[in-house]
Amino acid sequence: MRIFLQQEFGPACTSLGDGIRLRELLLTPLRNGETVEIDFAGVNSLYTPFLNGSLGGLFNFFDKETILTRLAPRNIAPEHLQKFNEFIDRSDRLDTDKIDRETMEDLFEEDGLGDFEGP
Repeated sequence: MRIFLQQEFGPACTSLGDGIRLRELLLTPLRNGETVEIDFAGVNSLYTPFLNGSLGGLFNFFDKETILTRLAPRNIAPEHLQKFNEFIDRSDRLDTDKIDRETMEDLFEEDGLGDFEGP
């Protein structure tokens, strides 16, 4: 499957709403194990809200390796590819930090070492 961003969203991929729409287009094929090509031909602007809505939301369903394996950016400008990759790396770190924090909180609660709650 190939998604042409300029046809779907125009030359400026900037809004959170458009990013969420892209995520919805990606979810079914990615869940089915398909590779999705995202074609950036004609895209002049790529902003963080768009990436947050599209790629950031994928971390609720997939790990970094799956995302990188199944998403294939095509015709992407070097500066957009850098932003794309940096966003994925940052989202993965945040997701890992969240999981680590939740795990530690669960362990402390199970061991009775959680915050003391007074009478």
